[in-house]
Amino acid sequence: MSRLVFILLFSLFLSCGGSNSEDQNTNSPNTNNDFPSYVDSNNLRIFARNGVSETFLKNVGTAYGEMLKDNSQIDQTMKTLYLSTSKDKYVFQRVGVDGMANGSNFNPGTPPSPYGDNATDYIWEMSTGGEDQIGEVIEHLLHTVTAVVLYLSYSDWDYKNSSSPLYLAMREAVDKNIYDISSYDNLKNDDIYQQIITQEYAYWLILAEWDYYVTAGKKENGITGNEEFTIGTPSEVKSQLPLGHKLYQDYIEKILSVPNKDNIIALFP
Repeated sequence: MSRLVFILLFSLFLSCGGSNSEDQNTNSPNTNNDFPSYVDSNNLRIFARNGVSETFLKNVGTAYGEMLKDNSQIDQTMKTLYLSTSKDKYVFQRVGVDGMANGSNFNPGTPPSPYGDNATDYIWEMSTGGEDQIGEVIEHLLHTVTAVVLYLSYSDWDYKNSSSPLYLAMREAVDKNIYDISSYDNLKNDDIYQQIITQEYAYWLILAEWDYYVTAGKKENGITGNEEFTIGTPSEVKSQLPLGHKLYQDYIEKILSVPNKDNIIALFP
């Protein structure tokens, strides 16, 4: 599905604002006709629409678990706040089948109570796996991480504040012609504009710091990154985007781990 359609769907899901088990549930008080099954992973409820395979749903939860593994750089106080916010604010992720949102009559669905507004866009289960499916899963899990959980957890992670570390780091990439936001110009008069451009920036930044552009199918010929975000390696971020690298060090690497590439590839072959 195109990035534009994702953004249009995202505008329907704008955030207002579990457990570590991978417990598959159907026909329980925590499901409804729109979302008949779910899996929990690290205090994130991952709801699935009809047609999503049980294996794919569980693998999305496992992929999120890869991001939340502990390592020596994790700040346990920050991670605890992150996890408790996700649980207390009923943050959730939606999973659907690729193609179901085509057309003007798509109903994004209403999650069962008490889940409400604290979500971003869908992850789509594709008919084929590989790098496209990996990119789909990683991108939209990171949207949930950055646009919802971090935003609700830390006052400095604020896309609305032009003096926040997040916004200043994003502007650094734009001003250096590394991050091209022109494709979002049609949203400039929309309330969601600031959230979209910072959300996408954070995704590209993390993907580069993780050296995941090839694994996620986001590298374009001739450059390490792509047309929208032109650098795609940790060393380039460190040397060219000092504010971005500091943002990553101060928040992301203190909460998230780099997902093991072999494990992720095995989940979505």
